[in-house]
Amino acid sequence: MSMSTTRRLGSLWFRVLADGLEAALALLGRSPRTVVLPLLRLPGAERLRWHGGRLRAWRTATVAARTVPAYRDLLAATGTRPPRTPRDLAGLPVTDKASYVVPHRIEDLCRGGRLPARGLGLDESSGSTGHPTSWARGAAERRATSVLLQATFARSLGGGGGPARVPLVDDVPVVLNAFSLGAWATGMSVSTALGPVTRLKSTGPDVGKVVETMRALGPGYRYVLLGYPPFLKDVADDPRIDLTRYEVAAGFGGEAISESMRSHLLQHYTRVLGSYGASDLEINIAAETDLGVAVRRRMAADPALRRALTGREDGPLPMVFQYNPLDYVLETSADGELLVTVARRGTLSPRVRYDIHDLGTVVRLPRLRRVLRAHGCEDLLALATTDLPLLLHGGRSDASVDFYGAVVTVDEVREALYAEPALAAAVRRFRLLRWEEADATPRLDVVVEHAPGAECPADGALSARVLARLRAGNGDLHNACRIAPARVLPTVRVVGPGEAPFDDGDDARLKQRYVERAPAARTLTPAAAGPRTAC
Repeated sequence: MSMSTTRRLGSLWFRVLADGLEAALALLGRSPRTVVLPLLRLPGAERLRWHGGRLRAWRTATVAARTVPAYRDLLAATGTRPPRTPRDLAGLPVTDKASYVVPHRIEDLCRGGRLPARGLGLDESSGSTGHPTSWARGAAERRATSVLLQATFARSLGGGGGPARVPLVDDVPVVLNAFSLGAWATGMSVSTALGPVTRLKSTGPDVGKVVETMRALGPGYRYVLLGYPPFLKDVADDPRIDLTRYEVAAGFGGEAISESMRSHLLQHYTRVLGSYGASDLEINIAAETDLGVAVRRRMAADPALRRALTGREDGPLPMVFQYNPLDYVLETSADGELLVTVARRGTLSPRVRYDIHDLGTVVRLPRLRRVLRAHGCEDLLALATTDLPLLLHGGRSDASVDFYGAVVTVDEVREALYAEPALAAAVRRFRLLRWEEADATPRLDVVVEHAPGAECPADGALSARVLARLRAGNGDLHNACRIAPARVLPTVRVVGPGEAPFDDGDDARLKQRYVERAPAARTLTPAAAGPRTAC
C-alpha cells in the first residue's frame, strides 16, 4: 500500500470519527441539561474532551478549506495544504481581524460564500479598539451558544451559590440584563438565551431602570444582574438602593476586574463571577468558577504559585476561567497570544487559529493538581467540581502603554486603583494617557473620573501611593522609575464627571476605552497634565 493511499485512509478514518462525534454531540447538546451530563461533568473524561475537541477542530478546518472562499484563498496564498490529520492543525496559518477579516467581504468569510436567507444574525463589535465590525452568525451556532450560555448560567449564577440572606418567594431568579442592547453581540444573545429559562428584564446599561425594577419587585426574589464591571459598581454604589437587603448575584463580561474590585462588589452582591468571550468569536467561551477565583486569589498572595502556573511573578494578574475543550481549541502563540479555533463544524463563519490578540495560556487539570499539591494548596482541589482546563487570560496584548522602556498594562492599573481605599468607592472610569512634552519627554498620567455625587479624594499623596503599588508588582516599571527624572514620574489625576479626557463622546454604556496615546486633538502641556487629586 502506497504512502499516499495510507494517508487517504487515515484521513478518511479521522473524518468518520469526527462526523460520529459531531452527531453524538448534536444529540447531547439540545438542552442545557444534556450538554453537561456525560462530557462536562463526568470525572475522568478529561482526555476524551481534550482530544475530541482537536478532532472536531480539524474537521472544521477541512470543511472551511473546501467551502469558505476567504479561507481557501488564505491557504493558497500561504502555500498551505488542507490538513490531513488533527496533528496538522498546528501547521495552519494564524488568522486575525486585520489580516483575514477586514480584507474580505463578509460573504466570503462564510461557508458557501453567501449569507443564509433565514436564521442569520448579524452582530456588531463595540468598536472599543477601532471601527465597529459586523459578524455573521448562523442559526445552528446561535442555538449552540444559547444552550451553552444556559448551562453556564445554571451552574454559576442561577442557583445563588448558597442559602439566601433574605426570605424568597421561590428560587427562580429575576435576571436583569444590563449589557448594551441593539446590534452588539452580548446583550441580545443573553436575552435570547436566558429569556426561556428565567424571569428576564433587559434593562440595558441604565442604573435607574435596574434600581426601579428591584424596588418595584421588592426583596422577595433572587436577582442576577449582568453587565460590565463598572456598571455593576455604579449600581452597588447608588444611594437609592441598599443591595444588602436583596439577594443579588452579579455576572460580568467585556473586561477583567481586580480582586480588590471583586472584594468591593462582594460587599453588595452575593456572588461576582465573570465570563470570557469576544465578538470576533463567540460570547461565553469560558467562565469563572469557584475554583478559578480561588486559584487567582491564591496566585495573588503566593508569587511562587503564580510563577509555577504562568512563568512569571509580576505583571498583571491573569483572570482564571474554565472552558470546554470540546467546543474550543485554545493555543498560545510564540508571542504569548491566544489562538482560538471554534471546533463546532456548524459555524457559519469558521474561525481557525484566530488570534484575538489577548494574552493567555491553558493549564489542564492534571497539571493544576500537581502544581497545587507541590505548593501546599491541596485545599483548593475540593472546589474542582469538573476537570475542565483552566484558561489564564492576561488581557488584551495591546491594552498597555510604555514608560521609559517599561510596559504598564490596564489590568495592573486597575488593581492598584481599586486597592486604594480612597478611590475604590469613587472611581467611575479611568484611562491611561500617554503623551509627550514639547521637548519629547515621555509622560504617563492615570486619569480617574469620579462618579457623580461621590466624595472626591483630596489626598496629595495619592499619586505616590498608587505608583508604589504599580512599582511593587512591575519590576520593569520599578527600574524605569529609578532612572526617570522625578518630575516626569507617572501621576494620578482625579477629574469630575465628563471632564477631559472623558469629554470625547466615548459611549460609557459600551466597553470602555482605557488607553489614549498622544491625541492630536488634545495638545497637553505640563501645567494642564500635572497631578491633581482635588475636584
